Amino acid sequence: MIVADRLGVPMAQVRFVQSDTAAVPRGGGTGGSRSLQLAGSSVLVAADTVMARAREVVATALEADPGDITAVDGGVGVAGVPDRVLTWRDVAAAARGQEVSLSEARDESQPGATYPFGAHVSVVEVDLDTGRVTPVRHVAVDDCGTVLNPVLVAGQQHGGLAQGISQALWEGFGYDTEGNPTSGSFAAYILPTAAELPSYEAASTETRTPYNPLGAKGIGEAATIGSTPAVQNAVVDALAPLGVRHVDMPLTPDRVWRTVRDAEAGTLADPWREPPAFFATLPVRGASADPEAASVDV
Repeated sequence: MIVADRLGVPMAQVRFVQSDTAAVPRGGGTGGSRSLQLAGSSVLVAADTVMARAREVVATALEADPGDITAVDGGVGVAGVPDRVLTWRDVAAAARGQEVSLSEARDESQPGATYPFGAHVSVVEVDLDTGRVTPVRHVAVDDCGTVLNPVLVAGQQHGGLAQGISQALWEGFGYDTEGNPTSGSFAAYILPTAAELPSYEAASTETRTPYNPLGAKGIGEAATIGSTPAVQNAVVDALAPLGVRHVDMPLTPDRVWRTVRDAEAGTLADPWREPPAFFATLPVRGASADPEAASVDV
């Protein structure tokens, strides 16, 4: 998409090769919501570099000012003069004749991490007799910087919402008293279907980051981060009139039902847990005369 946009060529003519160590010296593949930030920025800078060289080549070939040269559909030519255009095949031939390379390799990096942000609001219904939690409404607004493809961003939001809501309500590993897993199959490990989830109300804002040329930030984990605590807080808020302040995830019907029964019986456990004693022995910056201990961040 970036190459097609910057060079004015159809997307069908752009070939993308990933993770081929015969073509690139190194690479870790996609992950951590860094693909667009790093790989996309590399593609952008490389495409712009090739376009700058192509302008010079076409300007020489057409005896025009480089500032008047622009990308058009399928080629490069003089702005506003439809009959003075070279196809990219012609541009490549002219570049060879002028001994100009239209090949560019880039390895981009960022000076620091980018920070997407957003807000999630969840509405749920809790059946006090059965403990069942029904998601009713979920509103999510996420900011991943520059949005290149709104459809892909919406897909990441919807998939992340399903995963985050599922983590809050259903998904969890279980073990018996001997430490054997009791959730080793999908008959026991609960996954939702579309029938258990509400229609999402997802939106995006765009706040560019200065850390890469695209101004892009990650979107892969955004919805999972916001939705899980929103759903859990919604359930706790629904049970707050009973005196409930916390319920461990996943908020399964059994766990919610037991919490409701404990609340009715006045036997709710205190959600606060004192940290393990060894935390008191950890060094704290500025609290020790030992320079080595004082330099440890806690």
